[in-house]
Amino acid sequence: MTIKHVLFLLLALLPIAGLADDAVLAELLARIRQTGQAQFRYEETRVLELAAEPWHGQGVMLSAADGSLVKLQLQPTRVIMAITDQRMLYWDAQQNQRHGAALDSAGPAGEQIKVFRTILQGRTEELQTSYDIAAEKQGKQWILRLTPKPDLTADELPSIEISGDDKDEQRRILIKQADGESTEYRMQRATAAQQQDYSLQRLLLEASGE
Repeated sequence: MTIKHVLFLLLALLPIAGLADDAVLAELLARIRQTGQAQFRYEETRVLELAAEPWHGQGVMLSAADGSLVKLQLQPTRVIMAITDQRMLYWDAQQNQRHGAALDSAGPAGEQIKVFRTILQGRTEELQTSYDIAAEKQGKQWILRLTPKPDLTADELPSIEISGDDKDEQRRILIKQADGESTEYRMQRATAAQQQDYSLQRLLLEASGE
């Protein structure tokens, strides 16, 4: 497992198709825009090109309005992957492996992380040159899709689909790479009691080695 798997944090797209869709898009972007901290329990399924069976994991995701992100993997082993300021962090205590890299030097992984942060921070106008964005809402369910523009190097940009419910208790994030690999997260918002178990700030300090 490498730091690129922090891509947990990301989102995806499809073309915008009219005024009605624009209204739904504005509503959904406002819904996922963060004004405080959020914590979700997640289950992850990863389909890899060279793996005979899908990989499964589970843990906790924490995020803040400033763009800080922590993925605390609890199963199959405990691993912290994080984004803070302009750095990516990775800490595997079992293997005694710690890595850090500037976000701008992290290649495609860093670019994908920046897309996710941009959406969370409500700066979606910065994505229009790289992605087509579309939104759909049916009853209590909604979907936000981001698709790389065809005239760009789409092999470096994933397609991302985020879906949820009107209570914002559940989310599904599906990330599809151009080579056929995919990662799916099924997320459930942590209860008030569960949120006491983990602190974003403490996990960032642990990941950085402080």
